[in-house]
Amino acid sequence: MAPLTHNMSSETGDPSQAELDWLARCIRGGFGLVITAATQVLSGGRCWLGQPALVTPFQQNAFSTLAKTANENNALVLVQLHHGGLRAASDLNDGAAPVGPSEVQPGGRYDLGVTELKDKDIYELIEAFVRSAQRAYDAGLHGVELHAAHNFLLCNFLNPTLNKRTDQWGGSVKSRSRFLIEIIRGIRARLPRQFLVGVRLSPESYANIVGIKLDNQLAVTRLLANEEIDYVHFSMGDTFKSAKDKPNSDLLTELSKAVPEHIPLMVAGNIHDGIDAEIALEGGADLVAIGSAALGNPDWVKRINNSTPLVCPPYTKHWMIVQGFTSQGLDYLMSHPSLIEPVDVE
Repeated sequence: MAPLTHNMSSETGDPSQAELDWLARCIRGGFGLVITAATQVLSGGRCWLGQPALVTPFQQNAFSTLAKTANENNALVLVQLHHGGLRAASDLNDGAAPVGPSEVQPGGRYDLGVTELKDKDIYELIEAFVRSAQRAYDAGLHGVELHAAHNFLLCNFLNPTLNKRTDQWGGSVKSRSRFLIEIIRGIRARLPRQFLVGVRLSPESYANIVGIKLDNQLAVTRLLANEEIDYVHFSMGDTFKSAKDKPNSDLLTELSKAVPEHIPLMVAGNIHDGIDAEIALEGGADLVAIGSAALGNPDWVKRINNSTPLVCPPYTKHWMIVQGFTSQGLDYLMSHPSLIEPVDVE
């Protein structure tokens, strides 16, 4: 199951019983690998009001209940570790400006500008990611996924348009990847090798985001392949679309050809049913992550295996309440077109 934002945590990042119950429902529904929503590693990087965190003993204990459910159902749970970077919301972070690899003056998209991270700040963030991974391990979870996609902090450092540094954290692909790689090395130095570490990347720019180029992301992937990662997860938007920078070629083919064979390739995006999943696997993916289809079908795997019809979006609000979503979670989902019916039809 792909990491899905549900917005059901408390204002302090404490996972709610409702979201833990929903994730447990997905585990019991047959998913063999469940990746949790983007989870904060340090204050200052929050992007949503109901975003979970893994920085306190209470939060660690909450995740431990999920690990127990996974073990009882022969499943794995990974927590996705995250810092919002340029996308962090000032009103959710004590009014502070977002931080990033390079300074941006106030104006345009960034009313308060963007504060450039100093060397000591970067090392503090590396330790925060590693410390949250330690908490995940201590909670009994099976691994972490480092969120380096979607214009969040780790992605900001990889992006040469945003990362204009000339020190050890910027310049070449290797230097721009150093932040991410140091986190991986820190986790590996502290935790047993069987603890899984995956990395999520964007393959190319999307929406109004610029600077994420396929060739650069593949170069990053080749660097990551030299580290002890267990998979690379590309957030495709549409798994079956053409590559922007390579006319007459599809994106999945380009990725499957370039990702080193010993690194499992996971993809997510526009995979709705079993047929889509099979096409993606036949096209070169080793793993497929189910996103929006899992929101209304936490038993997606069992439905596919039993040839039971899926409930298709837009989902009714009543159906999503039955699945366990709170009013806060529903409000968030309704902000995304085509996911939820604006008016329930009983």
